[in-house]
Amino acid sequence: MNTNVSIDETLATIEVMRRQEEIGYTISDYLSRMPASVTVEDPPVDAQCRVIMQKWCKEIAQYCGYNTEIVDIAMNCLDRFMCTTDGFSILMDRSQYQLAVMTALYTTVKIHCHEAMDPQLVSNLSQGAHSPQAVEAMEVRMLSALQWRMNPPTPLSFVSKILDLVPEHLVNGEERQAIVDLTNFQLELAMETYQFSILPASFIAIASLLNAVESVSSNTAFVKDFEPTVCRLANADATALRGIRINLYESINGVEAMDMQFTADMEQDTVSNNNEATKQFSETNHEIGTSPRSVSI
Repeated sequence: MNTNVSIDETLATIEVMRRQEEIGYTISDYLSRMPASVTVEDPPVDAQCRVIMQKWCKEIAQYCGYNTEIVDIAMNCLDRFMCTTDGFSILMDRSQYQLAVMTALYTTVKIHCHEAMDPQLVSNLSQGAHSPQAVEAMEVRMLSALQWRMNPPTPLSFVSKILDLVPEHLVNGEERQAIVDLTNFQLELAMETYQFSILPASFIAIASLLNAVESVSSNTAFVKDFEPTVCRLANADATALRGIRINLYESINGVEAMDMQFTADMEQDTVSNNNEATKQFSETNHEIGTSPRSVSI
């Protein structure tokens, strides 16, 4: 618990963040509004395109040492831009969508980090697909469409504030860290998925935190009281959260299943197969950090 900030101040902050996400930072299901008839030769943006570009943003953030929250903010800005009239038109052009994603990260870094990215660097990362001028022009479009709302409350910020309210005698240091780690793991999975991205950040945060507390804490009384208390303090619907919690659990199980299969496959691979895989990867001439030249599958 953060003793430097009073409980009333923390509660007031959570209330402001909830109001902020409801008024100025909502995201609608914009992909559901896409036209049904499209050409195979020139397909529009889909959920998988977002997955590819989100992972690219995450790779850049890790390489540059940015906070993981930077990617969350960038993708939130991107998704809200896609909900606008100007942004929605970009969904019909995967190349322009790539530019929009890169610009969202570029602008987010400029606003929230100590050092900005050079537009030329962004152009280089696009492998020459987009010029520095195109990046700057897209930034103007995005900022105008979003009315300069570039500071959304993130799931991580909600988690941090809620945990500040939990007294240390209810959750010891070791359990608290385990709760944070498991919560963050769920948030990372959620932020990769379009279906989660259109939900309020507070819902994703609370659902992930409830799952983590239920899985980690040995204090049964605390676990029993935690859900109704948090839902009341954050003005969240427990019924709506249960569906999100189940989906998050299923996401975790899916990752664990893939990890187990990957481990089994690796144990069966021979040295020659590994060498061949390495050779094939090298032949792709893939450069770390460069954006996918196309977000096509």
